[in-house]
Amino acid sequence: MSVKSSSRRPDPSIKRGAALTRVARHFERWAHLMLDIFLARDIEDIDRERLPVRLSLGGALYWFLHRYFVHADLEPGNYSFLNPYEDTQLNGYQLHRLKTELEQALTDLSAYPGTFKVLVGWTGTRKSVESEDWKEVERESAETTIKAFLDLINEAAQKGWSLWAIGD
Repeated sequence: MSVKSSSRRPDPSIKRGAALTRVARHFERWAHLMLDIFLARDIEDIDRERLPVRLSLGGALYWFLHRYFVHADLEPGNYSFLNPYEDTQLNGYQLHRLKTELEQALTDLSAYPGTFKVLVGWTGTRKSVESEDWKEVERESAETTIKAFLDLINEAAQKGWSLWAIGD
């Protein structure tokens, strides 16, 4: 295995503006990643049986729910639970924890206005108030999605199957 040195100098042919554009595109892509939720006995069933996506989470709604996902994780301090870059199996007690947190999200949503903003990332290379990227979420749409997620959790628990969150 080779290790790259972190003391490499930046390529002088790349202008600072181009580097900033790449960083901005990275944050824009992160804000638009999706998690597709499947209901299956095991992950191989998804392709073998061509199971449909039951729910997709992404954009500002994903970031609104992220704090609830963190609290639902069975590993305290793990901020990558239900990460759009990874695949996650949800079953047993993990489903219960996620259900509890999503129910809390519904309760919390009742105090939000019809449309509200969620921080989805930052633009540019430096995180600051000026570079915050806020997107709008409609409360009714968020409630509908959370209720659908809760219905899926209940269905998985009744069947004894897993939910599979498959990231981009």
